[in-house]
Amino acid sequence: MSDVLPLPPEAEEKLYEYGALSREAEEAGDVATAEKYVLACWSCIPDPKLDYDHAQSLTADIVMFYRDIGQPQKAKEWLPLACEAYGPEPDPYVEFIAATVHYQAGELDEAFDLFDGLFKSYKTRPFQGEKPEYLAFYMDRAKAQKLSK
Repeated sequence: MSDVLPLPPEAEEKLYEYGALSREAEEAGDVATAEKYVLACWSCIPDPKLDYDHAQSLTADIVMFYRDIGQPQKAKEWLPLACEAYGPEPDPYVEFIAATVHYQAGELDEAFDLFDGLFKSYKTRPFQGEKPEYLAFYMDRAKAQKLSK
């Protein structure tokens, strides 16, 4: 995103405060409180939200939060906004996140298709630093498809 507006200082301060509280709650296993603070972070950003600093990365963070707590359906609800925030062209970072959400949701064909496009463009680079199961899933399915042709 270019030409984003800075958050008002008090909003940015609250966003960081809520972000820290969310991480603490998540680490303590209190998912409900963590979710409350994640959404409070989003509420700190004035409308139109995507015009402001932090909105882009926060959309992706919210998708990953829901994915990581085992709520891929909620993650999928935030994916269109993350795509819009990182758009207008498809963004490899968001596409990888989307693939992992589909994987966690058991939507393996959708996950594979996204992983496949990324792998064909960037090889294993998008998978670096991520859960090894994502690359293993992709490689196993790609090998099986190659053998079935």
